[in-house]
Amino acid sequence: MISLKEAEKYGDIFFLTIKSVNGLPIILNERYYKIILDSLRFCRENKGLRIYAYTILLNHIHLVVMMEKEFSLSDTIGDFKKFTANQIFEQLKSDKQFDLLNELRVNVRNDKNSDCRIWRRDCFPKVVETENFFLQKVNYIDLNPVKHNVVDNIEKYPYTSYHNHYCDHEVFLEIDDIKELL
Repeated sequence: MISLKEAEKYGDIFFLTIKSVNGLPIILNERYYKIILDSLRFCRENKGLRIYAYTILLNHIHLVVMMEKEFSLSDTIGDFKKFTANQIFEQLKSDKQFDLLNELRVNVRNDKNSDCRIWRRDCFPKVVETENFFLQKVNYIDLNPVKHNVVDNIEKYPYTSYHNHYCDHEVFLEIDDIKELL
């Protein structure tokens, strides 16, 4: 497996999975989804992140992304993870989610620079080299909430790019047009 820094050397389009520590459910309600969506929106508008597909679930996020040339994928994803971790940590404290906070704190006992770890360090980058692989990953991401039995009908789950690709209603996050790559 390659690291995120190494991934930048291999190609332009990536499939990423950002997982919570120990698969803990850290995205508990609308406030947590908003943290993720706002941060993705900021990265898209200010940090050169082009998003072609996404889904946000309780304990992980899938993305198909590409960076604009003058930006760094590892820096942008690192900033995203750091910012959202801080925001989620504060929201968990505000929501008095003490059991979950204690579980998250267990993972940083040897890390003097952190009170709590939200995201795993790795994000499993896979270079998208073919159109077939690209379309397969977009489809996988769009339908991931059904795969995880979150919903039985994908149209009932708003936190996926399925709505960007197949519906004509307002979406939670604008994404880049996959047609520009095909």
